[in-house]
Amino acid sequence: QWYQRRVLEVNVYKTKRSEMADLRAEVGVLARTADILQNQYNEVKQTIAQMEKERGIAGYTDTQDQLEMISATKGETDEKKGKILEDMSDMSDKLNQMIAEKKAALAPIIKELRPLRSKCNELEHLHTQKKTEYDSLSASLGSNLHTLEQEVRSLRETAQSDESRHHFLMHAKQLLEASQQKIDEELGVYKNQDPAVRKSSLREQYNRKIQEQDNLGKTLRAKQKTVREQHAPNVTQMAMWRDLQQLLSTKEAILRKSKEAELGNENILIL
Repeated sequence: QWYQRRVLEVNVYKTKRSEMADLRAEVGVLARTADILQNQYNEVKQTIAQMEKERGIAGYTDTQDQLEMISATKGETDEKKGKILEDMSDMSDKLNQMIAEKKAALAPIIKELRPLRSKCNELEHLHTQKKTEYDSLSASLGSNLHTLEQEVRSLRETAQSDESRHHFLMHAKQLLEASQQKIDEELGVYKNQDPAVRKSSLREQYNRKIQEQDNLGKTLRAKQKTVREQHAPNVTQMAMWRDLQQLLSTKEAILRKSKEAELGNENILIL
């Protein structure tokens, strides 16, 4: 029903729009005709004014036209008023009819909306209540979550510390086990009655190295004593050696000068 009414309104709108287009075209023709008639009227008016002036009754036609114009204007005004009142009455009737139709059309919808509105109010109240509960629970969970995050962070740090200590202890244990194994092996070798096997023990090796170092220290101390004892003679011998080198260098220089002088004398004699 609503769709059919809308189609009817659209058809009426299209018809009225076509009529308006025709009226606009007719208005243009009438406006042109009115301009032509106005020009003819002005010419006739000028001719009548000239004739009135010649007969000594100038202004008679204007006065009569004004009276006729006033009378015509009053009639047109009354007619327009009546038409406007009729149009307003028709428009009021149409509006009342449209309002009645809209009310009749909306009555079932409004009837359906009343329980829905009540249900909507209930849902809004329930939503507000649930939202309040949600906000309270969210705040509580947020606080608990923060506390749990701190606990987890603390436990994670503790676990990392314990894990590092565990690795350190395991490494230390391995080192101790290796050291204990070496000690057990060394004790086994030391307790062995076979001299060849006992020589391979660390104790025997270290004793040999200690003995070697003692012997090396004795040898070095003996060399040091010898060097100290021979130091003064060696210093004297080095001083004598330097004096000898200086003496030989002086003699070499004197001989070189003597040879140069002899060569110079021979050159003079040859000349």
